[in-house]
Amino acid sequence: MQSWTQWQREVVTLLRQDFREILRHISLDDIDWPAWRAFYLQGRTPRAAIDRALERDL
Repeated sequence: MQSWTQWQREVVTLLRQDFREILRHISLDDIDWPAWRAFYLQGRTPRAAIDRALERDL
């Protein structure tokens, strides 16, 4: 399992890749991490967390 810090960095990297045009300058400070921590605690991968947050896994 990744550490919380590693997981956060991967989320940022994936968001930059997925939304190059609008989020290419996103940083760790731009994300509401308390809202995302539940996904981490549930054991979701960064990709699965993004998919769930964007409701792509319904």
